[in-house]
Amino acid sequence: MKTEREALAASLEMEKEGYDFYLKTAEKSIDKMTKDVFSFLAAEELKHIESIKKFYEAEVSGEKVDFERMIGDIDIKQAHEAIAKLFEGLDEKAPTDKKDLDAYKFARDFELNGEKFYRKAAEESSDENVKRLFEFLVEEERRHFKMIDDSLSYLENPEEWFHRLEGWHTEG
Repeated sequence: MKTEREALAASLEMEKEGYDFYLKTAEKSIDKMTKDVFSFLAAEELKHIESIKKFYEAEVSGEKVDFERMIGDIDIKQAHEAIAKLFEGLDEKAPTDKKDLDAYKFARDFELNGEKFYRKAAEESSDENVKRLFEFLVEEERRHFKMIDDSLSYLENPEEWFHRLEGWHTEG
């Protein structure tokens, strides 16, 4: 990226693509867990879009944005609680079809690529607040990746997922 503006504009487009994908996946899935996970991710992408828009508008107008106040609207604890709730009652969930598994795999790759993009943008940014925004987005992408990866692990091998969750170990 040549400038923070270009990085912010590219970020905005990437988050919009993520929102569209997550929303469409949630709408067409017949599995409740998949609907819930992808609806949650779509809502998260909307929060990111708003944050990036504020920074982009400030960058274009030459204003400074109070980073702490802006991300204060994004409650990380609430997001963690929402993620935990998505995993409740998994032993009772309906099977997921192959299309859903493919969507999870695509989403996992999308979040991983987003993390790489934001990490590079943070490294190249000269504006401290824009740098902090990108670092924040790196952590958001990592959190989303873990959630998607955990969901996929459960869907592909529920026994192993529960085994890891309960922290069993083999002695011998």
